[in-house]
Amino acid sequence: MRKAGAQMGRSSNTRAKGAAVGGAPKAPQAAVPSPAAPALARSESQSNAPKADAEATPRFAGLDAVGRLAMLKEAFERRPSPDACGEDQLRLAQFRHLARSFAKKQRRLLKALLGLAVVAAVGYVPVRALLQTTSTEAVVNARLITLRAPIEGEVGIGIAGLGVGTEIDAGAPLLRIVNKRAERGRLDDLRRLVSRLEGERTALLARRDDLQVLHADLTAQTQAFTEGRLRQLEARTAELASEIAAAGASREEAERALARAVPLAASKTMTSAAFERAKRDAVVAVLMEKALRHRLTGAEVEVAALRQGVFIGDSYNDRPRSSQRADEVAQRLSEVVADIREREAHIASLRAEIGEETRRYEEVGTAELATPVRGSVWEVMTAPGEAVVRGQDLVRVLDCSGVVITATVDEAAYNRLRIGDPARFRFRSERAEFKGRIAGLTGVAAAPANLAIQPSALAKEPYRVTVAVPDLAKAGHCDIGRTGRVTFDR
Repeated sequence: MRKAGAQMGRSSNTRAKGAAVGGAPKAPQAAVPSPAAPALARSESQSNAPKADAEATPRFAGLDAVGRLAMLKEAFERRPSPDACGEDQLRLAQFRHLARSFAKKQRRLLKALLGLAVVAAVGYVPVRALLQTTSTEAVVNARLITLRAPIEGEVGIGIAGLGVGTEIDAGAPLLRIVNKRAERGRLDDLRRLVSRLEGERTALLARRDDLQVLHADLTAQTQAFTEGRLRQLEARTAELASEIAAAGASREEAERALARAVPLAASKTMTSAAFERAKRDAVVAVLMEKALRHRLTGAEVEVAALRQGVFIGDSYNDRPRSSQRADEVAQRLSEVVADIREREAHIASLRAEIGEETRRYEEVGTAELATPVRGSVWEVMTAPGEAVVRGQDLVRVLDCSGVVITATVDEAAYNRLRIGDPARFRFRSERAEFKGRIAGLTGVAAAPANLAIQPSALAKEPYRVTVAVPDLAKAGHCDIGRTGRVTFDR
């Protein structure tokens, strides 16, 4: 900075010498400047200001704003010496002129920069809007679900409270159709057959109960007869045992009498007839004992058989009448039980058939219509008591869970779009934006769409775009028909 000041001083001396050569009056050379010297210096500095400005400008050309300010500060801080007061005052005037000129240029530059910033800030929004791809028209739309009559019949009175715009939840019943002329002959026949079989089953159950009681009585009788017969045979066995004991005693007596008669007969003391009688009595006594023993064996055999459930008697019948009747009753009882099971199986089969026939009859006789989605009633095309046919349109419901945006764009914007590109929707006069994606590009084609508002209703541009906006579906209500603008972020 000091070198620059020295150069500026030398340039001012050069200009002063040039002025003296050209015939300009010289300033008096004195060691101490006179009071007129500052005035002369100011006049000369004012007359030579343009030249000094022109000559000093290149010195600032290679410096930035900070360097220039430092240079000026150094020039102002320098104090002139008493020997060179005139030159320093001239130099000071030149620096002041340069500082004012530089300050003016800085102010102009700052004003220009501020103006450019204001123009950029004000023009950013419209320029950004011009550079973005936006829709010409956009309207909130949704699918229409048409509920048709599944059967022919008469519409119930429950539809009276169903109006356009009514909010409904998924699965909520809307109306009921009753077909009073539905065929139910087969169902009635099955029910009559089941009723008859149930009557037969009831009779068989009663018969089974009676047979069970009879069989219990006969079994009790057989048991009582068995026990009595067993006691009787046991008594007979005891009697035969007693008779055998008596026969044994008689046999022993006869054998002793015969033994006494043998020597008497040999000595001719006893007659032959008496000896023969004694001999006969001994043989009869032995045979009588054997006969009683055989009878005892038979009685024991009969007791053993009776204990095994086999009756042996003089009538050649191995079982008593009560036991035989008990067997007959048991056989009849098993047949009745089999008949009951057969009836029950038949009844179960018929009940299953009745269930299927009942469901078929309900399908053709009564039908309830319920909405499959959450939404609102868009159109009611029937009334209570109206006779409808199968397949007739009855109610149209807005599917609020599948809200979409139907928009139109110009041809240039349409050709830049792709399915799946991100997009943003904003209602008119609102700032909130909803994110979505392009779901359909139908262009100028009149593609059929099951929508509440047909895309052909948007007539400003022929190119149509469908945008799916999930956040609108989560809002809980349908804003069908509200307009806005779609901005495509591609």
